[in-house]
Amino acid sequence: MSKFRFLKGDSHGNKKLFAIVGLAVALIFFFGLVAVSDMSSPESCANCHVIEPYYYTWQNSPHSNVGCLECHVEPGTGFLTVKMRGVKEWITYRTKDVSLPIQGKREISSEACLQCHSTNRRITPSLDLQSDFHTPHLGYGTSCADCHADVAHAGLTSMAAFQPTDDMMAKFKTVSYDDFSLRKTGCLECHDGKRVTYNCNACHQEIRIPQNHDFADFGYRHGPYVREDIADCMRCHTGFGKDRTVSGTSIPEITRNAKFCRDCHEGVRPVTHTAFWSVGHKIPGKADQTGCLVCHDWSVPQAPMPAANVISCASCHEQYADGHDDPRWYWDHKATVKDKGSFGCFDCHGATSCFVCHTKENVGFGQ
Repeated sequence: MSKFRFLKGDSHGNKKLFAIVGLAVALIFFFGLVAVSDMSSPESCANCHVIEPYYYTWQNSPHSNVGCLECHVEPGTGFLTVKMRGVKEWITYRTKDVSLPIQGKREISSEACLQCHSTNRRITPSLDLQSDFHTPHLGYGTSCADCHADVAHAGLTSMAAFQPTDDMMAKFKTVSYDDFSLRKTGCLECHDGKRVTYNCNACHQEIRIPQNHDFADFGYRHGPYVREDIADCMRCHTGFGKDRTVSGTSIPEITRNAKFCRDCHEGVRPVTHTAFWSVGHKIPGKADQTGCLVCHDWSVPQAPMPAANVISCASCHEQYADGHDDPRWYWDHKATVKDKGSFGCFDCHGATSCFVCHTKENVGFGQ
């Protein structure tokens, strides 16, 4: 029992330390309770610097007349639980570095939404969309927040990491009403053809899948169509989250910046890149390098494509093979071919390369 002597009061120093620690804990909880005493007011939440972006976007949202707790507290949650949770979050935001956007662990439940909304509401979408979306989605167990994630904070949570600079805060203060609306790209998060059907008819009454899409191998044979008219592709496969357009001027740039494209291209070798691809890739590469540069753009490396994919031809091939940098190589290479054979030549040159000069250009083979 000797290790508990400091609790028996025989050490004035230990008693003093214990009292100081207890007082500190009490003060922390006291100020925490004061800080969350008016949690029903969104302004009080914005006292924490990391919450400011959420406060500014909420101000311009369709929910600007709904308090934070109406959505962020589950119906039936006890008063004490709410207050203690608020104290914990207040301490976290005041004492730790919190990365933005905040990665919350509690999702907004449908029960919280249905305190005010009704699933019987008929919607009036634009274009040729069907009017009854709630019934089929709720029947599959989809929650309100799965589709309406942007309704209060304009897609802030789905953004990439950012710093709360003055310029960034200014953008949050000026978000427009359209930033909170549903968009097709949100639908495609689930309707990707794997988890849920990608068929346009599931939502549209008139629009149909383009005829050239209706092939089993279109997923890896679509390159020529993209290079022919990528703008037409982007009419449906636009940006995700708050991005309504995809930045870039060239096909490689646009493809790299389009999440829809990156989901497949990033870290996945095209089906054409078999074990024997290295033998004959010069021919399609020479015909059109645009598709190659989607991944192998060595001149202008751009995130977020993996660094391993940002390679040049020289990563595998020496810039000049042995002897090729000699000014007389063009005239003297026949001696090398005669001595060593031509097998190594075809690592870079096509099988018909010899005849390009020796027949078309009327250059003799010599003796």
